[in-house]
Amino acid sequence: MEPTKGKTYRSTLALTFDERVIAAFASLWRCLGTADFSAAVMDVLDAVCATDSCGILVYYRQRKPLSLLHRFNPVQRKVAADIYSTGPYALDPQYRLFLAGCPTGAYWLRNVAPDDFYSSEYYQTFYSKTGVADSIDVLWRIDDDSALVFFMQRNIHSNEFTAADLTALNMVLPILSEALTKHYQLATALPQANPDDKTHQQVECTLSHFASSLLTKRERDVLLYMLRGYSSALTAQKLNTSDGTVKIHRKNIYRKLEISSQAELFSLFINCIPFARPDEDSDPLQLYQQNHRL
Repeated sequence: MEPTKGKTYRSTLALTFDERVIAAFASLWRCLGTADFSAAVMDVLDAVCATDSCGILVYYRQRKPLSLLHRFNPVQRKVAADIYSTGPYALDPQYRLFLAGCPTGAYWLRNVAPDDFYSSEYYQTFYSKTGVADSIDVLWRIDDDSALVFFMQRNIHSNEFTAADLTALNMVLPILSEALTKHYQLATALPQANPDDKTHQQVECTLSHFASSLLTKRERDVLLYMLRGYSSALTAQKLNTSDGTVKIHRKNIYRKLEISSQAELFSLFINCIPFARPDEDSDPLQLYQQNHRL
């Protein structure tokens, strides 16, 4: 296999209506009310701001994300397209933004991520598997509990997004928002996630109870910020305490969990998700360790 060649994309801040952009918008109007409409929206976004990989998710407050489309173009090794929905989404800054109630808009990862996110184990382990280096999410609110997310990604061999890319996306967003509103007045409702799938409940249970049998509440607060990519300094600000105190908590977390790195912490958290019992207050880590000893 030939090595992947990097690309340099130009920003379309002036929104030049070249042949590709015109064709994408024309297709958008043709597809109103049809099953091809969501993909047509993605085509418009990709014409305005070029990507290496892109796709569409539905975010739910009470269920795991549902994948509607994934144009996956990994540059390192192939991974399952649904790996995001098995648990890593819970630590995604853009998903956390959705949970916080952000409005319809374009959100650049570098603007919403915690200060240590790019050196966090979540970024190093999850993003490195997909080859993604940078991303912008165009989020369209359906209601308080759900949203369509058009994710746009560039890989490690391409240039990152720029402020001009974000501006261009925000300029076409009002048009797309009106088109989406009209489409869902004409079309059937969005497909729903499988109500019998307990993954989201297990993820939420793991967030709520992971290591609760070993750590104090304050240590668990620090642990969750560690998993999401917050530095000691920013964690201290969030918890209204000192940087030194947070560092002490981090040392205690490592000692009590018998680990020595954030890589081990992240792996332990992900491995515990299948052992979570949403109807109980039990610690998934304790159940994972018991199973591991058998």
